[in-house]
Amino acid sequence: MTIPVLKGPSNKSDLVTNGILKKDIPDLYTSEDYGLDELKAKLRELTKPSYSQEEVFGQYCHTAEYVRCPVDMAFEYAANVYCLEEFTFSLRNFHYIGGGIYKGSEALAKDTFIWMRVDAYPDSRVVDHLCAWDQGEELWMRYHFRFLDAMPALRRPGTIVLWSNCKHPYYDRKVTDVPSYISEARARTDRVWVGDIWPAFYAIHNIEAANFKKILEHRFAKG
Repeated sequence: MTIPVLKGPSNKSDLVTNGILKKDIPDLYTSEDYGLDELKAKLRELTKPSYSQEEVFGQYCHTAEYVRCPVDMAFEYAANVYCLEEFTFSLRNFHYIGGGIYKGSEALAKDTFIWMRVDAYPDSRVVDHLCAWDQGEELWMRYHFRFLDAMPALRRPGTIVLWSNCKHPYYDRKVTDVPSYISEARARTDRVWVGDIWPAFYAIHNIEAANFKKILEHRFAKG
């Protein structure tokens, strides 16, 4: 009797390779070339007792929080732009200006407005808050959220919120090849530039993630 060969949802022949085999790619660190003792030594080399702020948050800022509410509740809340008026420290007074974009006020800096578009993807429970200070031509400040069902992940009911930001070059004053709407905004002397706040992003996002958690948990428990 012939045993049928089962095919899964992925086919190895469909893997994106651009015609280049794995063995022809230099400097990969895998079990084909290194033993467990070598791996242990490598792990010791890459693991330190402490890390600098720049090492941890220099290019990427990641925040995570557990929320005791259903995952769809958390996703739907984050997918509504007006949630930002509640859980953020400083974004308020949003109003729709067209093209999927809302304009609001930013209390972190004097006389500053923010342009915001929210893109939500229910199938994957991903929400992107795409925004920028001072203009809506290029929404370069990007806040990426994913909402996970905590039961299969942590064996407890609720939601895991994963929140990531990338340090776009416009944040950095040392990057001078920028559009005029960035250079002129940086040149203002009456306020802080958003890039100057980057070292505190992790801290402020933890404050805001805690607000997010408290709001949803209270409403879920009391509503």
